[in-house]
Amino acid sequence: MTTPAAVADRVAEILGDRWTATPGPWKASGHLEAERADTYSLDVDERGELCLWASLNPSGPIAVFREVHAIEEIEAVAEGIAEAIREHRATSGQGKGSCLNPKRAYN
Repeated sequence: MTTPAAVADRVAEILGDRWTATPGPWKASGHLEAERADTYSLDVDERGELCLWASLNPSGPIAVFREVHAIEEIEAVAEGIAEAIREHRATSGQGKGSCLNPKRAYN
């Protein structure tokens, strides 16, 4: 079984050594942190979609991912989450680069 906390662990690995992941209660959420970066959270909404939140973004999730089960699909979701974090950091002045669409849905 894959939990939001397990996905957060994989995303931290993808993003690199600066990033750490911590689980929420019952591993029902996962939190990603790095020095001089927004804190990001993963949880599952009432529709069963995995939502990526940025603590400094009050307007809602910055990305939403449909439920997947196969290992390859989970890896693709983790890569997508890492990319969404990179894009959010770029558009919020936390990193380099730019993003044309900071709020995305991944299907």
